[in-house]
Amino acid sequence: MIEEGTYKVVWISKDTKKTYSKMFENVEHAKVYGKWKKDYLIFKLLRHKNHREYTWTLMPYGNHKLYEMALRFYQKHHKKKAIIEKMLKI
Repeated sequence: MIEEGTYKVVWISKDTKKTYSKMFENVEHAKVYGKWKKDYLIFKLLRHKNHREYTWTLMPYGNHKLYEMALRFYQKHHKKKAIIEKMLKI
């Protein structure tokens, strides 16, 4: 059972359509595991609703700065979708 206070390490591989994750009860263990995975983020579980909806907060480890910058960029420019798609050659 997932309880509040649980930490989740999320990482990517060469297949950008997949993400992977592993749960930890201790942030120190999550940090060690994340460093081994290299491209990772750590989230802390804040709350859940009947184990169907979860609220996570991003912790300041791994690639958190890049993740935050990418999301801010997207939020600022998502209405300019055609420009972004052209830049990324989608």
